[in-house]
Amino acid sequence: MTYQSICVGLLRSDPRNQDTLDAASQLAAAWDAHLTGMLLVPPLNIPVYAAIPLPDDVMTDYYKDADIEADSLGEAFENACRAAGVASSEWQGSAHNIVQSLQDVAPVTDLFVLTQHGGGDYSWLIGEASLSLGVPIMAIPEAGKFEKIGKTILLAWTPRRECARAVRDAMPMLQAADRVIVFRANAEDDGRDVGLGAHLARHGVKTEIKHVVAKEVSIGDAVLNTVADEGCDMVVMGAYGHSRVRELAFGGVTRDILEHMTVPTLLSH
Repeated sequence: MTYQSICVGLLRSDPRNQDTLDAASQLAAAWDAHLTGMLLVPPLNIPVYAAIPLPDDVMTDYYKDADIEADSLGEAFENACRAAGVASSEWQGSAHNIVQSLQDVAPVTDLFVLTQHGGGDYSWLIGEASLSLGVPIMAIPEAGKFEKIGKTILLAWTPRRECARAVRDAMPMLQAADRVIVFRANAEDDGRDVGLGAHLARHGVKTEIKHVVAKEVSIGDAVLNTVADEGCDMVVMGAYGHSRVRELAFGGVTRDILEHMTVPTLLSH
């Protein structure tokens, strides 16, 4: 297994687009993958208190401006691909229906690259994408530059379906990493570490098991603390082990990481 088709979604008017594009082209070059790019455009935000519909020319101008931005980003996309040595690429322009556009390319995509947004028009995007696309998401934090991705990986592990899916989806990167740290929080001594270690070893992945007792901080904070302590440049984790409604209401590891991630994070559901 490898990544042969990667898609990067760039967000309208996002100052992080170049950094996200650089990360995506770096990944595509490393895996000799085809890279598809598109500009994601949110619907025109109409205030709920607006008493009258917006004139047609306002809507037309909004999407016309988006298409102009897409043309400019298309040039940046081509330049980034050329600089990184991406051999095969395609710019699709602006996507006015974000979820539908991503769903349209999901069947022929191995990995999506999207920017984290803790708030604003796109705060919902990575969560929705991880739940609806059936493809792993590489989330790029909204701060920092990432010249290397996947040399030292933290694998946030608990024996659940979404974590098993994350392991399978991230296997090429786990196999290529210099270090893989399996992070287990508040885990019982149930012998499952041995089974996971043996499974990964059969795939050529050498692991270090790290048990952490997270009582004074959340598990999400414990993950981020370990990332800093161990010098990790990437996290692999399952997304939404609990229902999304429960995580939104009471908090959860996925929500914590989506809000506060510090390194590129591969999420699977």
